[in-house]
Amino acid sequence: MSLDAIAIRPALPGDAPRLSRIFATAIEAKARDSYGPHERAAWAARGTPAKFASMLADSRNSLLVAAMPSGIVGVGSLTGSEVSLLYAAPEAAPGTGGKLLAAVEELARASGLTGLTLTASRNALSFYLRHGYAIVSPARRDLGNGISLVVCLMAKALGA
Repeated sequence: MSLDAIAIRPALPGDAPRLSRIFATAIEAKARDSYGPHERAAWAARGTPAKFASMLADSRNSLLVAAMPSGIVGVGSLTGSEVSLLYAAPEAAPGTGGKLLAAVEELARASGLTGLTLTASRNALSFYLRHGYAIVSPARRDLGNGISLVVCLMAKALGA
């Protein structure tokens, strides 16, 4: 699988079920060494097809997908000045997340934003550091039922 075969495009309402599957499988595969099974299950449960459909219907969100001829392999989202989602399927080509992040950053620049924030899971921290994001502070993301994730709030200034 080559990055050249991946096209970035706006997400469509019919993409919601696939986006939900990418969300869940990425969490299970990539966060296994960073969070326990209860945390991963609670986190993955937040990404239902209905939740993605709701996000797609909300004009405050700009969702992008990484698509190959065989289907969608990643999702990224800009909400205000926050990178609110960035997930690549376990089978996606190496570099898919970086390509999606670059597209989200370009969307932010085109919207006149000069900086972005995000909340990084432990398993994604090194990825964001490599892409120029700085740690602002450690934090916890509440997932309900007494379960939370240790995360980092991060930020990046966008160049022209």
